[in-house]
Amino acid sequence: RMGDEVRIEVWDSGPGIAAEQRARIFDEFQRLEQPSPWGEKGLGLGLSICDRLAGILGHRLDLHSRPGHGSCFAVTVPRNEPVAPRRHKIQLRGPDARLPLTVLCLDNDESILDGMRALLGRWGVDCRTAVDVIQARAELQRGPVDLILADYHLAEGVDGLQALQRLRAAHDPLPPAALITADGSSELKQRARALGYPLLHKPVKPAALRALLTALVRKQGEESAGA
Repeated sequence: RMGDEVRIEVWDSGPGIAAEQRARIFDEFQRLEQPSPWGEKGLGLGLSICDRLAGILGHRLDLHSRPGHGSCFAVTVPRNEPVAPRRHKIQLRGPDARLPLTVLCLDNDESILDGMRALLGRWGVDCRTAVDVIQARAELQRGPVDLILADYHLAEGVDGLQALQRLRAAHDPLPPAALITADGSSELKQRARALGYPLLHKPVKPAALRALLTALVRKQGEESAGA
């Protein structure tokens, strides 16, 4: 207890976090290089969710760490008297509104696909996944898809643009598609622009992805109204 506040702390005796890494670990899909002693691999979503919830509630989230000694994560909340629970009717609006879309994510990294499934699922998106062109083709045959999110660097020497070209050859017309890449070269930007594919740069900002999906929903609504 700290006066009118309560500080909730979680301590660990892990490898600690270097000063230059403390800001980025609260971003989504960010994981440090130190392996867990239990061999587990996280998705890099836990701290970003904590940071977002603390911001929504107006609570302060702190981190203290010493490399080689461990870390302390703490949230400071107001101290109040207990009150009777009240029932609230929740309506999701704005950034929390559900998006009635089916999105196919193509990436050869299973952990990235798990993360995309978790993120898109929070927005109400039906997320399908594929690790290669064969699986992506099967998902397109399984049912309608509103958008394809393809990673640029895929396995077996195939890039995202080539994968989309192969999918178009087998499934015409192809749904709208966007490319996710860490390549910031002007050459790739020109290639993607010529083919009509928006670019999302890694690490993907949830706000940028949400804006892309919202624009797609709006376009679908305008097309339905026009029809």
